[in-house]
Amino acid sequence: MKWKILIIEDDFLLSGQIAASLQQTYEVRCLHRFDHVLSEVGTYEPDLVLLDINLPVHDGFYWCERIRSVSHLPIVFITSRAETADTVKAIRLGGDDYIVKPFRLELLEAKIQAALRRNEEYQKPKIVELAPGLTYNMDLQSLRLHGTAIELTPTEKKLFHALVRKKGALVSRTELMLALWDTDQFIEEGTLTTSVSRLRHKLSALTGHSVIVTSKGKGYYIE
Repeated sequence: MKWKILIIEDDFLLSGQIAASLQQTYEVRCLHRFDHVLSEVGTYEPDLVLLDINLPVHDGFYWCERIRSVSHLPIVFITSRAETADTVKAIRLGGDDYIVKPFRLELLEAKIQAALRRNEEYQKPKIVELAPGLTYNMDLQSLRLHGTAIELTPTEKKLFHALVRKKGALVSRTELMLALWDTDQFIEEGTLTTSVSRLRHKLSALTGHSVIVTSKGKGYYIE
C-alpha cells in the first residue's frame, strides 16, 4: 500500500508539478480549498503533509499548529519565505522539515522519504480495532467502519476518545464529565446518560455491535 501525501499549496501549478513527480511512488492529493484544512486532513488521513505558509484564510503556521494538536504525522513546509525567523517558527510549531522555493524535486522527495522513515519508527498513528471492520485512529480521533468515516458530533468525539483511551477499563462518570465539560459539577445527572445513550445507539445501528458497555451507577467502558 502506498503512503499518502497531502499537498496544501495554493500555487496550483506548483502543486500539480509536485503531485506529478510523486505519483509514481505515493498516493497524492492536492487541496484546492483552504477554509477547512483540518477536516480535510481528518478525512484523507495522509501519512505526510506538504504545507505552504502563504495560504488564504489562515496561513500555514496556523494549520500546522491545528494539525499538530491532533496528530503526529510529518509536516514538511514548502515556502518562498527564507527568513530564519520563519524557519524557527515552523519547527517550533511542530514542522518536521522546511524547504525554500524554488527547490529541486529530488531534494523534496529525499526530505519526504526521510520524514516518513522517522515517522514509521516512532510516530505512526495508533489504530485501535474495536469490532470487526470498526477502527479508531487515536491521533486524528477518527472513527471508521470498513474504511468509511463515521460522523460524530463534537461532544460524541470527546466522549468516545475518553472511552477508547482506557479501552478495557472502566471510565467513571466523573472522568467523562471532566472530559466533556471540564467540570464534574453543575451538570444535570441525565445529560451524560443521554449523551452516552445517543452515541451507543448510533454505533449499534451502524455496526450491529454494542460498542459501549454500561456499568450501572459507576460509568462506562469499551471491551
